[in-house]
Amino acid sequence: MAAARFLGVLQSWGTCSGFSPMARFVPLPFMALTGLLVSCATTSSTSLDLVTGDEVTVEDTALRFSTLDVVFMGEEHDNDVGHAMQLELLVALHERRPDLILSMEMFERDVQDILDAYLAGAVSEEKFLENSRPWGNYRPHYRPLVEYARDNDLAVLAANIPRPLARKVSKEGPEAIAGEKFAARFSTAPPGLYHDLFWDIMNPSGGEPDDELLQRFFAAQCYKDDTMAESIADTLSQAWGQGRQPLVVHVCGKFHSDYGEGTVSRLRYRLPELRVAVVTMESGDLQLDAAIQDPRGDVLWSVPAMEEEERPEASHPPLTKDSEEEPETDGRP
Repeated sequence: MAAARFLGVLQSWGTCSGFSPMARFVPLPFMALTGLLVSCATTSSTSLDLVTGDEVTVEDTALRFSTLDVVFMGEEHDNDVGHAMQLELLVALHERRPDLILSMEMFERDVQDILDAYLAGAVSEEKFLENSRPWGNYRPHYRPLVEYARDNDLAVLAANIPRPLARKVSKEGPEAIAGEKFAARFSTAPPGLYHDLFWDIMNPSGGEPDDELLQRFFAAQCYKDDTMAESIADTLSQAWGQGRQPLVVHVCGKFHSDYGEGTVSRLRYRLPELRVAVVTMESGDLQLDAAIQDPRGDVLWSVPAMEEEERPEASHPPLTKDSEEEPETDGRP
């Protein structure tokens, strides 16, 4: 059933890449489109259980995760195959858990109203995109998820902190946004594994870092994690108060969820009894032994690396401590 539904939802959506986020969508013939997207999801991709090391299908993963509270789908933002697998898993999970909420890093709290209006059919897609700051790769990579939610009356949570607020933290420190209603009510940037991983990415050469600058960048990263975690926790708490037991599927850059750090740890701090699983993604040649010995999640999707000319429009500014924007660690290895 889930496989049939997966094929069905592809009918009116775009191919793996090549769209501008504001371009008008023109559907392809059904058979050609489904063949193309299924090939995107299956060609040279492998799904591994990082506990056993066994290869598993998306259906296996959905069955295993269907009794949980939250599933994190940690991604490499620009990988076509990985995004197609996300859609397949979303459909399979929804088949087993009809009360499902899609949560997304890619939309920020202050656009929740226009997102809700679009899902309800109250505004056009054009107006929605004009007012929601979609990422540059929205059309090929995130539109299929949103359209699936819209077609199936699923809520979509705009979970993230607005970028201007995160940028303000990276430039002025966390005290600069105290009391902002679209930011987490509290956020911390403590030492530990997540801090060390962030430092390694931001200072790959091992040179003398600007600790004060990097600490502000880290604080901005943590504000994103805390805001997304708070968004999920508040949504679940509200649903439980209504007698519901929804499954939340959160889509985010893998740095936000690998090793159970980032957003995952912030969510568990708020709701310690949650049943949570993490899917992570790795492009290029898979080092199986290393992946199992140092598991970054419960399931690993090994996907083909994207050639530079295949990459869609960048979703984020480059990862550099010299950037005018706050840095992004989300999707790149």
